[in-house]
Amino acid sequence: MKTIIFAPETINIAETTRMVEIAKQCKEFYHCLFVGYSDEYAKIILDNGFEYRPLNPQLTREKTEHLWKVDRMESYADPFTYQELDERVKSEVEIIKGTNAAAVVMGFTLSFTISARVARVPLICVVPFPLTEPFLKNNLAPVPDEIYRGIVKLIPEYWLKTLINKWFLSTTLWIKPFKKLSKQYNIKPINKLVDIFQGDFNLITDIPELTGVKELPENWQYVGYIYAHLDGQIPEILSKIPKDKPLIYCAMGSSANRKILKQLIEALGEIEGYVICPMKKHLEQIKVNVPQNVYITDWLPAHLVNPMAKISVIHGGQGTVQTAVESASLFIGVGLQPEQIANIDMVVNQGCARRIRKYEVS
Repeated sequence: MKTIIFAPETINIAETTRMVEIAKQCKEFYHCLFVGYSDEYAKIILDNGFEYRPLNPQLTREKTEHLWKVDRMESYADPFTYQELDERVKSEVEIIKGTNAAAVVMGFTLSFTISARVARVPLICVVPFPLTEPFLKNNLAPVPDEIYRGIVKLIPEYWLKTLINKWFLSTTLWIKPFKKLSKQYNIKPINKLVDIFQGDFNLITDIPELTGVKELPENWQYVGYIYAHLDGQIPEILSKIPKDKPLIYCAMGSSANRKILKQLIEALGEIEGYVICPMKKHLEQIKVNVPQNVYITDWLPAHLVNPMAKISVIHGGQGTVQTAVESASLFIGVGLQPEQIANIDMVVNQGCARRIRKYEVS
């Protein structure tokens, strides 16, 4: 049986679970081997019966925080140094060749953009539609919250969007070490940021009815919603919450900006309702006054809990948006970066959600 290597960024629960869902469909035909640079969510992989091998260099807590800041566009420093990226590529090429892998399925473990080509195996990218090349060529990127404030609001938003889309299509931000290594290994050049988000085949975990784009390039394909179905029971605490007021589900993802999370938690104390919030891990690391009507839990099976809520307050990660949509739950989204803003806006355009800019949270 041939091996397929699955390479989720294992510091991200949504991406890890999405890859597990895909592997479940492949395991009858392939040996599915998971690899990653952190054991943070490796248990999800192991609990579903898949093999997991850690790669070196493993992510430190400081490095993880830096990657999240880059992801939220709160830092414009390179995600990896040349040396860090080169170590990753060597580690990945070794495991691809050592297992004689037939292909690599990548989420945002972006070093595989280089290593899969060095090892000469097909690279399959599983990505949300926002910020991909076809998305940007359709002028769909939103204006980031960091930009759309103050005097900039006087500029027509359509003009700003056009500039933003052209910038994303051409920017070389964050890719200096990728560009250098692609030349060093004499593979397909990496010259722009969008080059590291696409492979030989690209699977888009969205639906054209929401993206508004029906025709994709030949090696791109919609595969529909793929999001977490975590094992586990509905938390016992939910049975103890009174039923006299609506239930609100509040989840800001593994990439949460803790300052915004604190503001949201304290603001939710002023509403007429009860809040279930699976953000225990993040809240343990900050000082926050948790209101009496807010119930904090660890990660929970969102696909079971979200349908119980009257409304959701979420960060716009694709998994949380898709869970809310399929739960028939209206939601308020606070996007932390452009991809999340775009995920939210797709549903806002259907009249089923409202977006609040992150600097408007109070």
